[in-house]
Amino acid sequence: MSKLLTEADVRKLIPVGHSKYYELIGSGVLRSVKIGRRRFVTEQAVADYIAGLDQAAA
Repeated sequence: MSKLLTEADVRKLIPVGHSKYYELIGSGVLRSVKIGRRRFVTEQAVADYIAGLDQAAA
């Protein structure tokens, strides 16, 4: 089971700025869920994003 991560949590794992974080979410590259007014990213979505970066580099 994946945990829900806040923006601050995700930005510790993926070193991007605030604007880039929301750009990644808006484009669908980084999947997120919205609960009420807050937006969260699952640990699995972060892992998938990083795996995608690794594949693109290969």
